[in-house]
Amino acid sequence: MKIKPFIQYGTIDPSVLKDFVQGASIAIVCSNSVWNKSYISSVIDSLSSVYNIKLYKHMRPNAPFSDLQQIIDDYSGSKPDTIIGIGGGSVIDACKALSVCFEGNSLRDLFYKRKNLGSNSIHTIAIPTTAGTGAELSFGAILYDDLDGIKGGLRGEVLQPNVVMIDVKLYATAPPKLIAEVGFDCLTHAVETYISTKSNPIVQYQSLSTIRTVFSCLPNAVKGDLHALKQMAISSAMMGVNLAYSSTCLPHRIQYVIGPMTRTSHAQGLIALYKGWTKLLEENGSQTSLEILERDMGYDFNLRDAVKELKSKVDINYTLDTLGIKVEDVELVASKVTGNVKNDPIYENEETIVKLLKESF
Repeated sequence: MKIKPFIQYGTIDPSVLKDFVQGASIAIVCSNSVWNKSYISSVIDSLSSVYNIKLYKHMRPNAPFSDLQQIIDDYSGSKPDTIIGIGGGSVIDACKALSVCFEGNSLRDLFYKRKNLGSNSIHTIAIPTTAGTGAELSFGAILYDDLDGIKGGLRGEVLQPNVVMIDVKLYATAPPKLIAEVGFDCLTHAVETYISTKSNPIVQYQSLSTIRTVFSCLPNAVKGDLHALKQMAISSAMMGVNLAYSSTCLPHRIQYVIGPMTRTSHAQGLIALYKGWTKLLEENGSQTSLEILERDMGYDFNLRDAVKELKSKVDINYTLDTLGIKVEDVELVASKVTGNVKNDPIYENEETIVKLLKESF
């Protein structure tokens, strides 16, 4: 395993940021809430006399094609020297995708694999503000084709940012409900990269550390405890590494369908789907890595019970009903699930997905 980006931890001041910028032209994609609630706007403003800066605060959840294309079109055939993403997973994934989408590389061609990513990308700095997606260190960029209604992504080592800057004070700008939801997303990455048939011992070791961290720290992180937020931020980043070297399982594949259908977030979908997935894992325990995971976590640990308790503690008891999915939608949802479903050890056929969905109401 290797981590390509340089990782900087601590307050981000102009002199620190300047050390990592390349060239004179900077495209900055930033969450509007972070821009308004944190010190980062003053840092960027202080650089405006030195660099040619274009600031974009319009990126919506799931990084829709149209939002990315707006930035590409704004450069009118040229490109920035450095891209800086400041925000949650959608913002950072958007910047990773943008890093390979200039100079005639069509976003649509790359998304639908009509063209390879290649080996060159624009220098990218990731400044995460939510502890959950791990986008700052992963090899993927999850996007949404808002014309055809398809959620999917780009994947390749070239997408990994060049620099990651972590300041826990930026994470504290998120509202408690969002901290809870994305924190659960971090847990799903730990559990699924451990359980996945693509896992390996190093991934599993890192997963166990993160699982322990989420269960012990997320409730306090939701309350604004900076130490707990720091632990969650580090765990989220490390799960970005896990995602690069293992894979997620059925809950992620299914969420890519129900998210656009219900206009709910990635994390909200996963929270709902874990009700059914953990039940099926338990029923098929001897055929998966679940029994080993629970043994390694310690005496009397039960994943399904622990997940249920955590969701109650941080008040995210979502089910498919909560998201707006109806029982009569199940067959349609199952038929639209694509991707590497066989990375999930409980997957047999489409009926597995149907059963998982029915258990998530």
